[in-house]
Amino acid sequence: MPKSKDVAAAKPQTKKSRVQELLNAGAVSVAEIADALSISKQAAYSLIGDVKRSGIEIAGVMKDGAMRYSVVPAKRGKAKAAAFGKGPVVSAAASNPTVAD
Repeated sequence: MPKSKDVAAAKPQTKKSRVQELLNAGAVSVAEIADALSISKQAAYSLIGDVKRSGIEIAGVMKDGAMRYSVVPAKRGKAKAAAFGKGPVVSAAASNPTVAD
């Protein structure tokens, strides 16, 4: 019997995904993560590391004596020019050879 979407939606979130949500929401300290998930500070540090290792860039800023972590927004790459590859053609001939004295 195939699983319905309701069953998939009822699946509990992992601690890692919850930490990622907290980091996406804004700057959060390790103590706040530990309190929100009812885990130790060391476990919170470990989960932050897990999120980093999954490829998400995380920045830390010291504020009010506590390090606060947040997800760095992805940089939007510049759009490729519509005429990619249609610039000036480079030829094999030298362009203004200079004469050394």
